[in-house]
Amino acid sequence: MMPQFKLTPLTVAMFGAFVTLPTLANGVAQLDEVVVSESRMGTKEKSNVVTNQLKDESVETDLRGLFKSEPSISIGGGNGTSQYLYIRNMGQNSIDVKVDGAYSDSQIHYHQGRHMLDPALVKVVSVQKGAGSASAGIGQTNGAIIAKTLDAQDLLQNSSNPNFGARVNAGYNSNDGHNYGLALFGKNELVDALLVGNRVDEDNYRGGKGYTNGANGSNRVPYSALDKTSYLAKLGLNLDNHRFVLSHLKEQHDGIRTVREEFAVDDAPGSRLTTERQAPTKRKMSVTNTNLEWTAKDLPFAEALSANAYRLVQGRWSADDKGNGYAGGKLNSGSTRTEIVTYGANLNLDSRVHDKVLVKYGLNYRDQEAKPNQIFLAGISNQEKRDVGAYVEVLTEIKDVLLTTGVRYDHFNFKAMDGKKVSDGAVNPSVGLIWDVNSDFSLSASHNYATRSPRMHDAIMSHGGRSVVSIADNTKAEKARNTEIGFNYRNGAFGLDGSYFWQSIHNALGTSTARDNHLCPTGGRSRECYSEIINAGKVKNSGYELNASYHQGGWLARVGVAESKPTFYGERLSANPEYAMRIGRTWTGSLAYRFNQPNLEIGVNHRYVEKVKKEDASIMANAVITPASKDRPAYHITDLTANWKPLGTDKMNVNFAINNIANKNYVSQAQRGDSLVGAGREYRVGVNYTF
Repeated sequence: MMPQFKLTPLTVAMFGAFVTLPTLANGVAQLDEVVVSESRMGTKEKSNVVTNQLKDESVETDLRGLFKSEPSISIGGGNGTSQYLYIRNMGQNSIDVKVDGAYSDSQIHYHQGRHMLDPALVKVVSVQKGAGSASAGIGQTNGAIIAKTLDAQDLLQNSSNPNFGARVNAGYNSNDGHNYGLALFGKNELVDALLVGNRVDEDNYRGGKGYTNGANGSNRVPYSALDKTSYLAKLGLNLDNHRFVLSHLKEQHDGIRTVREEFAVDDAPGSRLTTERQAPTKRKMSVTNTNLEWTAKDLPFAEALSANAYRLVQGRWSADDKGNGYAGGKLNSGSTRTEIVTYGANLNLDSRVHDKVLVKYGLNYRDQEAKPNQIFLAGISNQEKRDVGAYVEVLTEIKDVLLTTGVRYDHFNFKAMDGKKVSDGAVNPSVGLIWDVNSDFSLSASHNYATRSPRMHDAIMSHGGRSVVSIADNTKAEKARNTEIGFNYRNGAFGLDGSYFWQSIHNALGTSTARDNHLCPTGGRSRECYSEIINAGKVKNSGYELNASYHQGGWLARVGVAESKPTFYGERLSANPEYAMRIGRTWTGSLAYRFNQPNLEIGVNHRYVEKVKKEDASIMANAVITPASKDRPAYHITDLTANWKPLGTDKMNVNFAINNIANKNYVSQAQRGDSLVGAGREYRVGVNYTF
């Protein structure tokens, strides 16, 4: 086990609050007791964790359901890649979803959400917020969702046999959906193996009271049905202080989907979202990740090592894209396939230079290529980008203070659609501290810099048959500067924590034609259809979070609130929601009680998002208010949950929920106003059993 500082329980709470939280730097984890390596999460953040037990005690089958009690995280409406993801109201273009250290900052299409992650395959999901410290990895300007997939040992904990077992799960929801899965796992002294498969098959869901769709007038949301399948195969080898793990993960979403997945279909006269223009057809979205990990401890040159190398492929297949101008429209014939292929590697080392000083250092590498279905214009080639980073971080314990200082260097090489190349590098320092004022109360502060390299143009539009997006000379990476102060109070059953942050992003990336680079008609490289990636302005964001909890006997109560207001300064920056969104002040609350006999917990969860006035709805500074401007309505959602453990242990869970009890008809603020409505009242039941 790695040596550790003698941190107080309160300091540990500032790192993550859960003794099962793994070391999660660039996705490489080691599950032991709480260790100093957790500081890779950053000294300022409270990490919101989804654990294996929480999943087993829930009916939820996606990240939105599992994060609904977190006020600073917002996920949009719809199903699958219809959903957009926000952390502190900053969108998916500046945050990442990292699974086993594999991640990409490129997107296939801006009308689609970027994240695909089946909770059935993971054992822990953590959240980083804001610009990360030196060890946070490549492009950590606004936060990340960090997940670690299951190991055989995680499931063997509830197995009747210490060396092998199986786990089954099944569920049903009243929106004509069902899910089921199977896991097989085992180990001996040297080798462990795991095979997990899961399927979530859901029909078009119903909206809330009074909702009718714009296509056929029914109360179901057209083209929201999805058949989601996923599997994970993993093989581990343990040799003394070394562990090697080879894994292969695949997730696929299959359904009749529209071109602009974030929008509803509306056939009303004058609508821009008609069925014809939305061009629904059979489409599949997929993510495939092959990953090799190596972890070791007590080495001659370091007390701990974690490394991984991966190949990540994000794919989109469409049966017919002739009606999809983004993909080339009538230039296409038959089915199309678009991919983003990413190769990457991370190396992280811990070395102790003093009893109270730990040095962490490492390297990060990532190479991405966007592959449209075909190239339509001579002189156009696939976009490519390479990011390389190195960091050093020093953790020093000085009496009641833990001080973290670090520096990071990142360099990128970018090749645009027309073959033009630009490269640049930047140094990013970081500093943070936690002060244990006493055994109950801690204060924290941090000041971090981080950069994010230019984004490649949407892969589906990088064929040259619509617009050509190049890159301007001397274009630099966006540079975020984040300052945060916080506190954490724990006294017996009661807890209170909060933070305030303010952030600025310089060299914010846009294009010479702002968002109009994708509106050119099909037909090639005219002057109007040519644009360049540029440093177009700056972004500012500030806000706060406050959380309180009470846990006594069988009672557990929580309440939280978060608010932030990102603002973009620059006429050539995009106001599209994948960059940021103005979301109203968000409140969450829950109250639950667990009985001893039977082992049953009943709870209620509530989420309230306040109204955003039309004069505050735009992320653009000095936005013009027009007659078409609209308020973004507030909404309340209340869910009822129950978890029963018939055997009195975690081996078997029977779960029940009523989501949206009041059957509210609402549109999530975590997307545009024309986006898909939320699901109406929904009954769910699920069961899982390990034997």
